[in-house]
Amino acid sequence: MSTAATEPATPPEVRGLPLLGSFLEWRKDQHATFMRAYLEHGPIFTIRLGPMKGVMLVGPEHHEFFFREVDRKLSVPEIYRFTIPMFGDLLMAATDTERRRRHVSLLQSAFQGGRLAAYTEVMVEETERWLAGLGRRGEFELWDTFEPLVMRIAASALLGPEIRARIDEFRPLLVDLARGMEFILPSNLPVPRFRRRDRARRRLGEMLRPVLAERAGAGGYDDFLQSLVDDATLRDEGPDVQVGMAMATLFTGYITTAAQACWTLVQLLQHPVQLDAVVAEIDAERGGAPGCPHAGARLPRLERAFKESLRMRPVMSHYARTTAEEYEIGGYRVPKGWLTMLCPSVAHRLPEVFADPERYDPDRFAPERAEDKRNPHALIGFSGGFYRCPGQAFGTNETKVLLSALLARYRLGLSVPDPRPDMDLGVTRPGSPCRIRYERR
Repeated sequence: MSTAATEPATPPEVRGLPLLGSFLEWRKDQHATFMRAYLEHGPIFTIRLGPMKGVMLVGPEHHEFFFREVDRKLSVPEIYRFTIPMFGDLLMAATDTERRRRHVSLLQSAFQGGRLAAYTEVMVEETERWLAGLGRRGEFELWDTFEPLVMRIAASALLGPEIRARIDEFRPLLVDLARGMEFILPSNLPVPRFRRRDRARRRLGEMLRPVLAERAGAGGYDDFLQSLVDDATLRDEGPDVQVGMAMATLFTGYITTAAQACWTLVQLLQHPVQLDAVVAEIDAERGGAPGCPHAGARLPRLERAFKESLRMRPVMSHYARTTAEEYEIGGYRVPKGWLTMLCPSVAHRLPEVFADPERYDPDRFAPERAEDKRNPHALIGFSGGFYRCPGQAFGTNETKVLLSALLARYRLGLSVPDPRPDMDLGVTRPGSPCRIRYERR
């Protein structure tokens, strides 16, 4: 006598409201929502976010599955429909796999090869220009200072002098684009922030098209904007795609870096012993010379502080893909059409991966410990796989240049002991007020 095989169950579901599920709680505090669910249900659980239902996978072995199965069992473009009103049907939102990967590879090329050395010189130049205006002592609002500085660096390094010269016009439009991001609700709802987003995109297009047209006729530039102009396949797709790629490049090059740089500084100021060690390293690298360390300085302690910030305060709350093909994992069944998600802030606090994970400890990344090297998917603040954030080296280096120059000159203090996280721009950043007091050393 035979018995029919029992179909695996779907993962346990997080308690929530009818229809909305955990949507309202998630809107308020995404990390707390996902952490509570993990503590209740373990590394695989189902969560409803309004109209969407998905499974959250926590832990390096599940991260490996997520990154491996993208463009196979897991699909990208459906999740990135929210970027179409911002940039158009391109990059991660492109439905054709070959076209999508070609766009992503082109964007990745902006941050590869010998470009980083030239970018670093731009980072130093823009940072020095900002520091020259600070004076002996004072205060600045952290995000309102770092965000435009990082945007100026991205504009100058990636898109050239024409865009850098008009960055004060671009900046409010890019902020309107960011505030128009929407991961869950339909992006065409008649709400003010979506109308501002759409006006910003039209205006940015009007500003960029003449620059691209002039570049196409003149040439002679050696920056990524020129690469967009010269790429024959992209040119064949039309000027709207070139404009969208230029906007996406600038957006990619600034918003996550600005947020992570802010958290890196905040956490250093919250931990004076680590701050003193970083400042001593910067002073030793300067060798008594005025100004910041040279552009090629390694500054391993500062880099470890950046990685610890990436671990404890990742600016991306989650990564998601659409389940294109039903699969089984951990004894559970994940239906086709559900989301499959990862949560860096929960995954980075697993005690079996990172020792004493609630403690700020940059030295966990020192060569003798190297906790992130035990598993290739332990630290996922930059995502992973083919669609890994292309600007990882750019953002790391920019944070080191900015903070080393600032700390070389000034003693700093934090006005708010523990700034609240803010998600209004689609990334997790220190919310305002978060003022930094400074006094020349």
